[in-house]
Amino acid sequence: MAKITLLSCLKKRDYLNARVFDREECVKYGELYQREGFFSDAIDFFAKAEAKEKLKALLPQIIEEGDVFLFTKIYRLLKEDPPQTAWQEIGEIAFKLGKWQFALRAFQVLGDKDKVAEIETLLKEKNMFITTAALPGTGEESRSQKRKKEKRK
Repeated sequence: MAKITLLSCLKKRDYLNARVFDREECVKYGELYQREGFFSDAIDFFAKAEAKEKLKALLPQIIEEGDVFLFTKIYRLLKEDPPQTAWQEIGEIAFKLGKWQFALRAFQVLGDKDKVAEIETLLKEKNMFITTAALPGTGEESRSQKRKKEKRK
């Protein structure tokens, strides 16, 4: 097989939407995108190839980045719930990296009211938006969606 290189956005889209593909090649693209730091794309290639072991192996890098969106995306693809210890770790890392919305989400999931209050205060002091909605693409419901469901009952 010839050396693979990053694909243009259109070629990548076409590849990821193709019905017929080479699983081994797809994994190699995932590894390439991972090496280049394009973690979301790497996840997409690994998911298409159904390379669960590669998705699991990517988790430490995602946690180190404090990226709760990609963290939840991987666990959703694995059809697993993240362990509480992983939520705690990614929340603390996101907080240290200044990714306060990600940190807020992690501590909301953990139910850590003190940490949530600390982050909300920090966000208010910096005149930043506080989100109560679920992260898009995570399959989670926002608080307002849950309230609407409860009202219908």
